[in-house]
Amino acid sequence: MQRRTALKNIGLSFGALTLTPTVACLLQSCQTTEAGWAPTLLSQENADVMAKIIDVMLPTTANVPGASDLNLIQFIDGYLANVSSPDEQEFAKMATGVFAGVAQAAAGKENATELTAEDIDVQLNKFLRAAPEDLATRGEAFNTYLAGLEEGTAGAPPIEGVCQSYLFNLRSLAIRAFEGNAIIGKEHLAYAPVPGQQKGCVDLQEATGGKKWGL
Repeated sequence: MQRRTALKNIGLSFGALTLTPTVACLLQSCQTTEAGWAPTLLSQENADVMAKIIDVMLPTTANVPGASDLNLIQFIDGYLANVSSPDEQEFAKMATGVFAGVAQAAAGKENATELTAEDIDVQLNKFLRAAPEDLATRGEAFNTYLAGLEEGTAGAPPIEGVCQSYLFNLRSLAIRAFEGNAIIGKEHLAYAPVPGQQKGCVDLQEATGGKKWGL
């Protein structure tokens, strides 16, 4: 596979999660907090930044645990280290650092450890809730950069394009990890250990009380 093709696929596959035996094992291993846990792929600083991002995306509420309660950063680091391709790993590490730099500069912070949930949320508003034309412009800049990598003419990565692609993919991965967590599946989604008969075209409220099926 050409490098450009591989890197373009990062924009789609970094956030994709298929429930393979490896992924199921990783989900199971993150059900409890591991004392002294250290990331396998990410640096500690990048893991801390990523943990803050997904905790803003999936915050703790009165009735539902959030990303930090479910140790999703442990799962995501393990997923990147054991399932993702080398190109995806490279992108995740690079993009986390780029995003941290953008957030620090915008918040006037000297270190990523000083970033608050409010600082992170400002950037999520900027990159995930932007106007369609801004999303398109950033995406085009990122694709042009990838084309330049193949041709050997790429300059510095487009900062906003990198951040946008990174956050969309991280959000997708975090949501899938959240839905695959045993606590969420059993206590907050419609759950059946052994699937029963299929009933097509039924009302969701009648079938599950409006809940999505757990994995």
